[in-house]
Amino acid sequence: MTAPSRKPRVLILSYAFPPDNFAGAARPYRFGKFLQRLGYPVTVIAAGPGARVSQEDNVFRVAGEIYGRPPTNGVSRLVEKAARIVWLPYDEGITWVPRAVALASRWRQETCVLFSTSPPLTTHLAALALQRRYGWKWIADFRDPLTGNPVRCQRRVKWSDRILERVIFSRSDAVIANTDRVLEHWISRSREWAGKFHLLWNGFDPDQILEAAPVPARDYSVLTHTGGMYPQRHPGQLLRTLNRLVKAGEIRPAQLRVRLIGSQSSTYLPDATDFAELTRAGVLEETVERIPPGEVARCLATSDYLLLLDIIAGQTGMQVPSKIFDYIRIGRPILASTTPNSPVERILSESGVPHTCLYPDLGDAERDRRVLEFLRLPNTPVRASETFTTRFDARHQAEGLADLISGLYSPRTDDAQRVFP
Repeated sequence: MTAPSRKPRVLILSYAFPPDNFAGAARPYRFGKFLQRLGYPVTVIAAGPGARVSQEDNVFRVAGEIYGRPPTNGVSRLVEKAARIVWLPYDEGITWVPRAVALASRWRQETCVLFSTSPPLTTHLAALALQRRYGWKWIADFRDPLTGNPVRCQRRVKWSDRILERVIFSRSDAVIANTDRVLEHWISRSREWAGKFHLLWNGFDPDQILEAAPVPARDYSVLTHTGGMYPQRHPGQLLRTLNRLVKAGEIRPAQLRVRLIGSQSSTYLPDATDFAELTRAGVLEETVERIPPGEVARCLATSDYLLLLDIIAGQTGMQVPSKIFDYIRIGRPILASTTPNSPVERILSESGVPHTCLYPDLGDAERDRRVLEFLRLPNTPVRASETFTTRFDARHQAEGLADLISGLYSPRTDDAQRVFP
């Protein structure tokens, strides 16, 4: 296909988008901002409250059910609920799809590139409909995979995910994984579309200054985790270790505060005994309510240590919690619950920031030793390595995405995957 005479409009289909306080909103925001700086006209279609279309600058919102917002009208709410029960238990937004498609028709006379990012999966369904209707190029971005995802564990969903994954792979012009493990998983399962697969890691926004702040004067150290938890990602093994060390006298309760901010972790623990005992001892503090991003950043910046929880169910080691990039930029020691040679462990290793990894299959003695050694590390912040800073800077990643968009009009003749940056 002949390249357009000017840069095509990039239509970003992202169910959540800032100021929505969801981790998944940050990636499309970064891409959109830096693509605009590279001269691309960017339009965002996201979910919003109410029946009418709202607009702020280049961001359009159409009605969609989303956590923490007032529900849409009664009929939509019932359709949404039925879809979640019957077909899409892990994906909201089925009623948002036709509204997003109708809104996108405003640009039907232009040359557009669709960039849909999931979860939820419904963004890709909207992109599929638009591609079929207008013939636009389509890039499908996966912040989490469909197959091989331990969170999407219902048997009927595993069956439908395999079908939907093949449809997306076959119909889209490019597919983006955000870790090398996901890319490898796709290639091993779907070699016929390997030439469409590309790697574009998550990263950080260099315009958002994030660094360690002075630690307040106090008689104890603070280990902080922020963000959501679920059955496949929780601090159960760490809490068991800490409780064992407290009972053995290796850790005095007055020495340590473990702060879990933004999720009710006790709901997902296989055994809440350690949680309850550490809470009574004053070691554990949990803040369930969602707090503003600025307050989250302040809590992290003034902590002595930072806790990172990877998905360890099934020892998949496929994904990377987005908060790792904030933690590394702060530069204080990171305690990571992850699997051996996972993307999390490799990113930490190349970052230059002090860290300790706890694996699921470690024995009690080794786990105790690692935790005690970690808590003896100085809380002096360390600047991230140049390798980390260059590799995960969103400006460079947007340049990689721009190269991919340009390449859609000059197809490659080989099956090699592109890794950006």
